[in-house]
Amino acid sequence: MSDENQGNNEQDDNENQEEGIKRPTIPPPKIQAPKIKPPQSAPPSKGPSSPPPAPKAPSPPSMGSTPPPQPSQPAQPTVQAPSGPSQQEYDSLQSTLQQKESKIQELQNKINELNEQNSGLNSLLLEKDQKISELNSKLKDIEGNIQNFENQINQLSNEKAQLQSQIPKIQSRVNQLEQENMSLQQEIAPLQSQLNQLQEEVAYKERRIEELKEPKAVMPSSLAGSNKSQSSSFGSSSSMGSTSNGSSGQSMGTSISDTGRKTCPNCGATANAIKEVEDKSKIISYIPKPTYAKKNICTKCGFEF
Repeated sequence: MSDENQGNNEQDDNENQEEGIKRPTIPPPKIQAPKIKPPQSAPPSKGPSSPPPAPKAPSPPSMGSTPPPQPSQPAQPTVQAPSGPSQQEYDSLQSTLQQKESKIQELQNKINELNEQNSGLNSLLLEKDQKISELNSKLKDIEGNIQNFENQINQLSNEKAQLQSQIPKIQSRVNQLEQENMSLQQEIAPLQSQLNQLQEEVAYKERRIEELKEPKAVMPSSLAGSNKSQSSSFGSSSSMGSTSNGSSGQSMGTSISDTGRKTCPNCGATANAIKEVEDKSKIISYIPKPTYAKKNICTKCGFEF
């Protein structure tokens, strides 16, 4: 009987373990084993009161009046009163019950731990879901940016192809410009020499202008007399030279006398185009400093008269 109780308890334990895994988080109520007081002594067993009477052997049937046969009653077994559990069985049941309770408590603790872990995993799962949603949104943004970049790359590739197609034309134009530059460089040298010559002429004329702007010196009487004698001595030579320069002198005289202003006999320029400068080849006086004669220069054609 103790083996049957132990087997039943193990079956209940297995069922409780299976139920404990599938139970909700509410802990089951603690079941306390009923406290059974062991009997002081085993109750006396009641023996059979009296043995049943032995069945009588049937008498042989008589030829005369025979009574009907009566059925024989079977012997009834003796019924014994159930005896209570022994102290050893009670102690074993108590120990198994305590073991089951301790196992139930352990399983309940494990269930609580698993519930806590489950709640923690659920919170982590929610966080991961939020991160996944954020990463998905970022991924969509990145995909959009990638598409924009690809469009820009295609546009730049097209522009690059167009520019590369224009490179030969630009290169030919550069070569043409280089040739023109070389030809212009070759033309610069004579022009530069002409410019230098003109600058020298301008500087010379400016110096002459400054010299002509200086005041004329008054010649003394002695020098004036000598100049008169020199002029009389050179009268014959001047008369001879007048034949050669007559045409030019007449043109000059007419240009000045008729219009009342100086006119260039070469180009016909008048007014500000005619400048009066000193003639360094003709000295009028040496006192107090050299005084030169005057001559006219046309600034347009450079003719001197």
